[in-house]
Amino acid sequence: MTDAMKKILSILSLGALLVAGVSCVKEKVVFDTTRATAPVITSFDYLDGVISAAYTPATFNQAYNEKIPAVHTLVLRSADGKSIGQVLTSDDDAVANIVSAKEGSLSKLLARNGYADGDIVSVTLAVRGNMKGVVDNGSGYGAMESAETIDISGFEVKLGSPYEAYTKDSAWGLIGSMSNYGISWDKDLNMWTDDAGRHVAAHVVLKKGDEVKFRKDQGWAVNMGGKMTAVDAEFAVEGGGDNIVIDADGVYDLFLFLNEDESKGTAIVASAYDPYPDLTEASTWSVIGSLYNSGWGTDYAMVTDGTTHAAFGIELEEGDEFKFRKDAGWAVNLGGPFTKLDSDFNVEANGDNIKVGVKGVYDLFVTPNEDGSAGKAQVTEACGLKISAIIGGNEPEEPEEPEEPEVVTGWNIIGLNGDWNNDVRATEAYGVWTAYITATADTEFKWRKDAGWDENYGMDGSIYSYGEAIPAVADGGNIPLKAGFYKVVLDLSDSSAPTITVYNDFVLWSLIGVNGDWDNDIHMTETDGKWVSPATKIKGEFKLRQNHGWDVNRGGAFVTLGVPFAVEQNGSNIDVPEGEYVVTYDPAAETVTVDGALPSNKWSLIGVNGNWNDDIFMNEVMPGIWVSPKVSITAEGWKIRFNHGWDVNRGSVLGAEGQFAKAVPNGDNINLKGDLIVVYNANNETIGTLVWGLVGSIASIDGFSWNHDVPMNLGSDGKWYSLPVALTTTDEIKIRKYADWGENRGGDCTAVGEAFAVENNGSNIKAPAAGTYMVVYDPAAETVTLSTEFWGLIGDFNSWGGDKFMLYDGAKWAIYGQTLAGGWKIRQGADWGVNRGGVFAEQGVAFDVVQNGDNINVGELAGFDVIYDPAAETITIQ
Repeated sequence: MTDAMKKILSILSLGALLVAGVSCVKEKVVFDTTRATAPVITSFDYLDGVISAAYTPATFNQAYNEKIPAVHTLVLRSADGKSIGQVLTSDDDAVANIVSAKEGSLSKLLARNGYADGDIVSVTLAVRGNMKGVVDNGSGYGAMESAETIDISGFEVKLGSPYEAYTKDSAWGLIGSMSNYGISWDKDLNMWTDDAGRHVAAHVVLKKGDEVKFRKDQGWAVNMGGKMTAVDAEFAVEGGGDNIVIDADGVYDLFLFLNEDESKGTAIVASAYDPYPDLTEASTWSVIGSLYNSGWGTDYAMVTDGTTHAAFGIELEEGDEFKFRKDAGWAVNLGGPFTKLDSDFNVEANGDNIKVGVKGVYDLFVTPNEDGSAGKAQVTEACGLKISAIIGGNEPEEPEEPEEPEVVTGWNIIGLNGDWNNDVRATEAYGVWTAYITATADTEFKWRKDAGWDENYGMDGSIYSYGEAIPAVADGGNIPLKAGFYKVVLDLSDSSAPTITVYNDFVLWSLIGVNGDWDNDIHMTETDGKWVSPATKIKGEFKLRQNHGWDVNRGGAFVTLGVPFAVEQNGSNIDVPEGEYVVTYDPAAETVTVDGALPSNKWSLIGVNGNWNDDIFMNEVMPGIWVSPKVSITAEGWKIRFNHGWDVNRGSVLGAEGQFAKAVPNGDNINLKGDLIVVYNANNETIGTLVWGLVGSIASIDGFSWNHDVPMNLGSDGKWYSLPVALTTTDEIKIRKYADWGENRGGDCTAVGEAFAVENNGSNIKAPAAGTYMVVYDPAAETVTLSTEFWGLIGDFNSWGGDKFMLYDGAKWAIYGQTLAGGWKIRQGADWGVNRGGVFAEQGVAFDVVQNGDNINVGELAGFDVIYDPAAETITIQ
């Protein structure tokens, strides 16, 4: 501890405080010490930061209050021989007759008596027995101290944060690309100042590659940057300087020291001050609640020593509530009634929200038992600074751009209730469009595409039956409808014979009242007899109702996330904490379950059109192949990430639609725009978009059907190349464009490896012999080839039992982001008839490969790319 730091801390020290004597005399009643007996210390311990003493209790036996039991505390009798006589914050176990205090309480008491952080002190403690609350009738409160003492030599004063001078909110903030916070130069983290030109952002979680700067008043008129040299090392910053680039994952305190006119200064990116050095491991437990206005929507990380878990610098308002939970979910959570600061209190599974009730900044602790069903918790005043939180946003000094009008795409209903200007939106699944509509009186409608009239469907005639499909007629007549609630379906799965069906006998459940909107329903989907909502942000109360009406509805009392609760007709509104949820209704059991909305183990798009908060989740159509829904991307800059977090993410540089490129971990934002279906291939680490895809009945791919597409890559030669797939002679396939049947190709294959003619809506393609094939489509010649001239990797890494297929760009074959232990080779057509091997020499340098060459071994290299050039017969590891 430096002298300067001791000086800063000593400023907070108070003069010695005097405590009232052990007896007090009032006019009517006198505390008679001859009737009282002092407590007796029978043993004591100073272990794991806790000072404790076993005692025989004090007794008082006063005439005005016979045999009243005592409350026992530890008292600091002296320090370095100097008389103190002040009580520590103590816990009294009156059953076991043990009184205890934490060493932090003793440190704080010594600080109030002039000692500084790091001082070594010899202390003498005693046990004091105090009379319980006598009614204030003029009597005094008695106390008796033990004759025995607890003597501790070499006690170290530990006061806490060396940054306690930073007590005021600063006009400066930290801004940048901070992946942990989902911030990309649009919001600041707040800082604190000592009002002497020094500022700090505390406990900031940063990732390698994040970039930050300091700026004033959440604007760019005054900002500071510079070149960071090393963690904990001071470096120069100046107005408009370079972004500060973080070179390692970590938790940091970022200091800014400015000259008088704030034109330049120095900065330090320091390892975050850790008031609890034994608690260093990342914990699976976290704190969640109405903290920092998060509305139960954000978990705050904890650290652990394997037993106790802690969160530092949590700011609580008077009315705030919180709980501890495991794995950021509600399956295991702990809560209970708070008692007092610095004292353990009991918590249990699904217990009450914890309420401290006093505004302040606190460190929170929990020690759960092994199965997480109960435990002990404690709240103490924070030893460090309050953690920095998000403030402001979106460049307040710049005027906001006007919102662009929403683009209406796809097939939708028009004309309902006489409105021929606004489309009623429909949803699409595998070429079938569905809309739910309410006719307030007799009306007419049509289907139209992309909010225009170039493509539209009506009917031929004016009579139809509910539930029966009628031909969808291009530019046909309006479809009449009586007043009522309907399900209307436009089936385009067979583009040669589209149909329209109007249903009046069906069941649809929906959420109503979400975010105070009691006019618009959020439709649910029936799955295995249960109704499931989409992921929905919910604030306030809601209910469920059937067919957009109130005749059949459900409500009830929410219990906790993931646990079904009973609902009933006309039940109470369902009230959940603000958050994002998936709601499931089980009509057989008459229960509703509210779950957290974020799927796990899934890839998703993030940053679409500048939205870095909401993920668009992708589906795995075959092992390792993830496909998004069609997304209209109008602005550059988006990525894909795993499990809704930034630990695993991919960027890339994409060219034209349909071209696949390397998926780069933590890579650049992707700038491709358009109506895109994004594809991520985790097997060869590529990202692209689905244009032409392979679809059909393929027995070798579990769950694959005519509703899924295997993406094809656009080569430099203008041909489209699919991933290799195993086909039997009974499998049937076609290729189609944009996962839609409007453009598709089929035909009759006569021989493997030979091109055959295909046409729109042609016959299903069958392989003349079972095998693994790459489907090659040549749009110039309108031919398809079932080719075995594809390449893959095989070796020790998979026990020589299967191929990792490479991507063909029309000239070279590539696979990215690989780690291949041991020896391996490449081979053609998943067969050993044509294979290549050779001797690797240097990363980035091409080496020759030959038929039946040596197994390739790259040693300890990891995350590398393999590029095979068949014209030069070389492989490059890069």
